[in-house]
Order: sequence, then structure tokens, then C-alpha cells
Amino acid sequence: MKSLRAIATLTLVIGLWAPPAAASEDSDVQHRPPTAAELEAAPLSLRGTRGAPHPDCTNGVPQWLHEVQPGEHLGLIAGRYGVRRAELVELNGIENPNLIRTGQSLAVCPEIAPRKQKLVTHVVASGETMTEIAERYSLSIAELLERSGSELPNLNRVRVGQSFSFLVDDGIVEAFLPPLPKKVAKKTKKRGGKGKHKRSKVSVQLLGGKYMHIKRPRLAFGTAKTVGLIERAVGQYKRRHAKGPKVLIGNLSKEGGGKLEPHLSHRHGVDIDVGYVLKGETLSSTRFRGVNQNTLDPKRTWALVKAFLDTDEVRYIFMDYALQKTLYEHAKSAGASQDDLDELFQYPRGRGRSHGIIRHWRSHKNHFHVRFEK
Repeated sequence: MKSLRAIATLTLVIGLWAPPAAASEDSDVQHRPPTAAELEAAPLSLRGTRGAPHPDCTNGVPQWLHEVQPGEHLGLIAGRYGVRRAELVELNGIENPNLIRTGQSLAVCPEIAPRKQKLVTHVVASGETMTEIAERYSLSIAELLERSGSELPNLNRVRVGQSFSFLVDDGIVEAFLPPLPKKVAKKTKKRGGKGKHKRSKVSVQLLGGKYMHIKRPRLAFGTAKTVGLIERAVGQYKRRHAKGPKVLIGNLSKEGGGKLEPHLSHRHGVDIDVGYVLKGETLSSTRFRGVNQNTLDPKRTWALVKAFLDTDEVRYIFMDYALQKTLYEHAKSAGASQDDLDELFQYPRGRGRSHGIIRHWRSHKNHFHVRFEK
């Protein structure tokens, strides 16, 4: 990370950036390489780690032991590492997910890099709100209260000059830092091992029909598993919203996989770009358009996102942070539990803190990006 060579290497590994040539107005192409901070925030299964993969972690990352802190629940812990609660339950043999205890160690195969923690002391300034304080440290209000313990028992009782201490995230644990640049070596045959899987063929084309509009059929190839999961998710969505517009599908991969110019993602048949569900004059648009509060249909969009999540095969979803807020608030009003919200959403912790399955990555204001398990 400290050298240009390291940044260039990681840019290629992540596969989320490409040069601006041939970019269309509705493309998900990014016009500059990721910053060092963005590279560190990238999913671990994409950028790799310095530590060796653990045999129990099929996404090819080291294993981490999380010590349960006061006030933490399983959804919050899962969100911290970008995994699902079901993964933690299975990996740790948890009999009752509602009965984890403070001090308990939980094994995790993280997608979000574990971070060290440090104790900070904050002094309340004049006119400062608790929401502003939480946002400053990339915490939700609930997390701020939990981490402050008895020092901050009531939001309405804080006063100017009052000080309280709490833990915040610091640097990434060394084993989970991006890999160091590799020395050039002679090519050797790769050997398989635990946690490694033979790559599936990118040979099945996703077809549109009455439920989906495929923007570029020649770039709508995926693995058989991926195509089946997409059809399953869209089918679930359309059963609940039969009168809604067709689901707008962007790029998957080209037939056979490999580089997809001008992108560096969409190589392996497990990624898909999906349009947000719109309303009003943009209802039946066949292009990815700018989305705002006037054009987004939060009820139908959340139903579509939830249908993908319900496959239990989603590794992560990239979505603009401002749109996360709208969907978070809709999901909460529709009855989603705090456990679910903390597991799934990065919001309301700020776009600078990686958390949850649904996370911010730039250039996702007009569509969201789903990556399935390989």
C-alpha cells in the first residue's frame, strides 16, 4: 500500500476500476483508480490478504476470532465483518443465536477486514448533537451508547463540557492487510487445497422474457448457478409485485468469462448489475438513469434487493450510501428487526466505515451491483 507498485497490483486484483475509454453514460465504469483507503475497504475475497487462508474459510481468507463486547448481538457482529448471521451460527455451532454472551469468542471468515480498536475520549462541544458525534466516529447512535456504557446512559442528558470514553476502529489487523507486492518468479503449476474450488464455466445466458429486460444480451452470461439464482430472485420479486416494471439487468459477463472491456470486473460470471426500481415517468426505463427521491420506488426496490439476499448466496451488494439510507428507513418502517438492519446495512455509520452486506462503492447511483458466492 505504501508504494505505487502495490497500489497498481491491488487495482488489478480488485477488478473494480477501468480506464475511461469507451465509457457510456449508463456504465458502471469508474474514471480513476481506487484510493489507498478504498483498496483497504475492498472485500477481502477480492483483494487478498497477507495472512494465509484458513481451511474453514471457503472465501479464501484468514480466520479471525471476535470477542463479544457488551451490548453486541449476532446481527451487529455479522455486519462488522460483512458476513451473514447464518455463517456465524454454522461456523461456531451456535445453538441459540439470541444467547451469545459477553467475552465469548466467535470464529469469523470475514469479508471486511478486522480492525484494531482504540479508546478515545470525547468532550461535548456547544451545539453538538449526539448524531453528529456518532457520525464523526463512524458509529450508529446505538453503538455509541453501547460502547460508552454507564458514562452515557441517556442521550437527552449530555451537556456541554461532558466527557465520555468509548472504543473506535483503528488500523487493520496485519494479517488482513492487502498483500505485499510479489517478486517475479518462475511459473509453477498451481496446486489445489482446502478452501479452493475449480472455477465454474461462464456458459449460461440469462434470458429476458416477461420479467426482465436485458440491456446487452451478449454480456449476460454467467455460471449455471448464478443464472439460476438471478431467475429465482427475480421470480420471487415479481410474485410479490406483479404489476411492477421489468427488472433492468446490466452486465454479467461475456460468454466464457475473462476481461470485459472497459471493465475489470464481471470476469467470472458471478457479478450482476441491476437497476433500481423507478416510478413516475422513468418507470419503464431501459437504461440506468440517475436515481433520486423523486424517481426511486423504495418499496419495490427493497423487495428486489431482499429477493437477492433471500437466496443466501450473496457475498455483498454495492449501493450508493444515500440510497442505502432510503432503503434502510423503508425496511425499518416495514418491520425489519434491528438484528437484520445491523447485519445488512452499512448505513447509518457513514460511507467511510465498511459494515454490512450492503455497502457503498462509488459509481453505484444508478444501479446496484450484486456478487454471488463462487
